[in-house]
Amino acid sequence: MKLLLVNPNFKGVVSVPSLGLGFIGTYVRENSNCEVEIVEPILQGLTEAQVLDKVKESDIVGLTCYTESRFQVFDFAAKAKQVNPDCKLIVGGPHVNTLGKQILQHYPFIDVVVRGEGEETTLDIIKGKAFEEVLGITWRKNSGDIVRNPDRPMIRNIDSLHYDYSLILPQVEGWKDLEISPELQKLNALPIIASRGCPFRCAFCAAHEQWGKIYRGLSPEELVKRLKELVNQYNIGYFRFYDALFTGNDKKILRFCDLLEKSKLNIRFRIDVRVGTSREVLKRLREVGCDIVGFGVETGSDKILKRINKGINRKQIEETIKICKELDYWIIGFFMISLPDETMEDIKRTLELLKFFDGINLQFFKIHPNTSFYNELKQRGEIDDEVWLDPNYGVNTIYGNELYYCKNIFPSASFYRDEVEALLRRAYCNYTIHNPQKAIQRFGLVKGALMLSMSATLYGLLKTKMGRKLYSKFQNTILPKMLYGWLSKKNRKVNT
Repeated sequence: MKLLLVNPNFKGVVSVPSLGLGFIGTYVRENSNCEVEIVEPILQGLTEAQVLDKVKESDIVGLTCYTESRFQVFDFAAKAKQVNPDCKLIVGGPHVNTLGKQILQHYPFIDVVVRGEGEETTLDIIKGKAFEEVLGITWRKNSGDIVRNPDRPMIRNIDSLHYDYSLILPQVEGWKDLEISPELQKLNALPIIASRGCPFRCAFCAAHEQWGKIYRGLSPEELVKRLKELVNQYNIGYFRFYDALFTGNDKKILRFCDLLEKSKLNIRFRIDVRVGTSREVLKRLREVGCDIVGFGVETGSDKILKRINKGINRKQIEETIKICKELDYWIIGFFMISLPDETMEDIKRTLELLKFFDGINLQFFKIHPNTSFYNELKQRGEIDDEVWLDPNYGVNTIYGNELYYCKNIFPSASFYRDEVEALLRRAYCNYTIHNPQKAIQRFGLVKGALMLSMSATLYGLLKTKMGRKLYSKFQNTILPKMLYGWLSKKNRKVNT
């Protein structure tokens, strides 16, 4: 029997493999005789036709579905069933948790939707367990009826889950974290995950729903053991932790630091922390090889921080920045513009903070399913579930797969799409020209100087009404596309 796991994304930017597929593939291979292959088309340079050839040879095909790539997934699923009608076609991933029934109604060629964690569920299917007895799936009977089985409990002890990087070597060979300094980019690197879930309840995020509203991390002993193994096997010098929150438990983090220090592993690493993380924890992490921390600021306005249920305030943001600077961290900030009830004054409060960061990720706020904000908009009648399912539904025909929170779509939004995009361009250019040393640090002397020159030219153009009109007329030509694409690509957070 062969299991083919695919991230069916054939266009756009994919910088990191879908790590969740690696955990599922490893679990199935460790607990069965099933052959497993994981495919990441963009990273491997594979065409759709080449991946469909692999589908022909597979008994079970599992597709991971992200909100932004959902229609690519559904389109590929239809083609997969055409070339191999006998395969069991499974769809899982962050987009489908609450939409299983609707997806099966819209797309009759999909056999099963997996909700929540996929390791145990996929293994049950591989071993031929009757669908009636498999927890955590929504499935279609031969009669056509759709059944939603009870949820599967989350795996409490994730020390039992492993990640065999040999399954994704074509995707990670030569992998680099593009948001860090050229010095660190010279080291052999791997993306890694050490925890699941997030204990917080931000209104724009569905992580706490996807992961069963609990936070689980590897034990410090197990994490250090795995880092040792990866260093020895692949000669790794740098790890990028893609946890939603690495510092979920201070006691465990300090224990991890002690064990890492005793191991004498010579590694550098990057993590994401929460605003308000203690000086003690940040200092200890810095001492054992943590060079980069990222944290989600989202907004600099106390009013909007409260509106999005972030659980932090402006003073805490400033204090965390101060601590990180004193400890000589390279810090990366994540921000959003056009949040609900946001005004231009709120945005100015956000933009004030950019200068303190060595790298920024400033994004247009987008709506995702199974979030508090989506449910709020749905209750007000501004949107409904069809937007996630039908490519011909209203705004999907105009704006594509990403649901930007703008006045063009949502009456409750404060800004139109072109206003937000202009703000983003000006902010990136302004950040670059006012932080020349950071541009040189990140891109090197030649590229950094070119970046500064181009940013200054574009920023000057966008400051005047005539310049904005001129830019609007020529924005699809190569120079603006190259600059904005370069700036935003280097600062874009990738969804895992």
